Amino acid sequence: MTVIEAQIDRIVGPTHHFGGLGVGNVASQLHAGQPSNPRAAAIQGLDKMRQVASLGVPQWILPPQPRPDFGFLRSLGFSGSRSDLLQFVMHDSPLLLSAATSCSAMWTANAATVTASTDTEGNLPVMTVANLSASLHRSIESSQTLLELRSLFRGVFDVRAALPGGALMRDEGAANHMRLSGLDGGSGLNVFVYGDGSPEPQCYWPRQTLAACQAIARGHVLEAQNAFYLKQHPDAIDKGAFHNDVVAMSHQNLLIHHEWAFAPESDGEILRLQQRFKNVTGSPLQTLCVKSHELTLEDAITTYLFNSQIVSCFVSGQPVRTVLCPIQVQQHQEANAIVERWCDQGVFDAVHFVDLGQSMDGGGGPACLRLRVPCREDELGRLPVSAAWTESLDADLRDIISERYCCKLTLMDLADIEFCEQALETQAILAKRLGQQAVLK
Repeated sequence: MTVIEAQIDRIVGPTHHFGGLGVGNVASQLHAGQPSNPRAAAIQGLDKMRQVASLGVPQWILPPQPRPDFGFLRSLGFSGSRSDLLQFVMHDSPLLLSAATSCSAMWTANAATVTASTDTEGNLPVMTVANLSASLHRSIESSQTLLELRSLFRGVFDVRAALPGGALMRDEGAANHMRLSGLDGGSGLNVFVYGDGSPEPQCYWPRQTLAACQAIARGHVLEAQNAFYLKQHPDAIDKGAFHNDVVAMSHQNLLIHHEWAFAPESDGEILRLQQRFKNVTGSPLQTLCVKSHELTLEDAITTYLFNSQIVSCFVSGQPVRTVLCPIQVQQHQEANAIVERWCDQGVFDAVHFVDLGQSMDGGGGPACLRLRVPCREDELGRLPVSAAWTESLDADLRDIISERYCCKLTLMDLADIEFCEQALETQAILAKRLGQQAVLK
C-alpha cells in the first residue's frame, strides 16, 4: 500500500525575535539579542513551502500561534492592563517576556510524533503532541498545537494530548523520530532517539528521554519488533546537537547520520534495525555515515547539513528524490562536496539550496520547519483544502505578511502594546485565511 509523506509547515509569527532561549542550541545562543526580521523570516518559510509544493509534494500550512501569550504571563502572577503587564514583565524579567512572545512553534518538527496507519496494529494513524517540557517557552505551545492538529486532521488521525510533563517524560516530537520504509512508503519501522541515561552529556540537558519514546510507542500500539531506540551520543548533545535531526536524517529506505550521532551502545540496535528492515521490505537499508574527517561535528551543526529536508514524488511514473539543503551547506566546501557526492552516487536525483537565514539564526533548518505526516491516499484526500498550499493561498499569505509584518524587531519592541495588539490581530487574520479558528489571547 502506497504511503505519501505530506509536509506540514507553520508560518513564522510577527513576534519572531532572537531571545536566546534555546538551551544547547548554538545558533540560538549566538544570535541572542540581535535584531530579527519577522517579515523576511515568514517569506523565507513560504519560499520553502513553494519549493516543496512545486515538486509535487503535498504541502499544508498552519498559522502562527497567538503571541504574546498574556494568559501565560498572568499565570505567573503578573497583573494589570495588557499595557502595564508588558512593562512590568520587561522590567522584572525580560526572559519571561521573550518566552511569552516566542515564535518557536515555527519549528513544526517538534509539534508531534506521527505514526502511519500501516505501522500500527489497529491500522489507525496516530499522532501524539509533544510536551516540550525541557523548555519553558516551548512548553506553552502544546495545548494550542493539540487544538490545531485536531482541527486539521479531524476524522483522519487520532491526535492525542501530550505526555504528562516532568523530567522523566521530556518529549520533543518528530525531531527525535525517524520512519524507515520501502520506496512505496508502506509498512514502516519507527526509530526513536533519546539522550538521557549513562553516560550523560556534561553541558546540556537532554531534551528527549527513553521513557517518553517508549510511552509513545506503546500508546501508538507499535509492534515491539518494529520499534527501535537509539541513544544520542552525549558529545553530540554537548556540541549543540539538541535534537537528533541536527546530526541524522532519514527518508524511506535511506538513513544518513554523522559518525558521532549515536552512542556506541546503539550499535547493536542499529544492526537489529538493518536486519529487520531487510526482512520487512526485502531490500537492504541504505545507510550512509559521514565521518569526522569528512565533516567535523562542529561544522555539521553549523551548516545543518543533516537538517536538510528530503522529499519524494513521481515524475512520468518514475520516483524522484530531492534534498533541500540550507544555503550554508552550499557555502561550506566540505559539506557541499558531500552533497555533490550523494547526487553523483544517485542517492538524490536533485538538490535545492534554500535561504532560511532567519530560521537558521534562531537554530532551525529546513527539516525543523516541517512535520512529516505519512498518509495513505484516501487519508490525504480527507484533509481540509483550506490549509493546502496553492498559488492563490500563497499570494494571499504573502500580501498579509508584506503589509503587516515589520522588518526589524528587538526584545524592547515586544513591550509595546500597540505592536503586540497588531501582532495578535495579524495572527488571527492568517488563521482565518487558513480555515483555522482565530484565537485572540
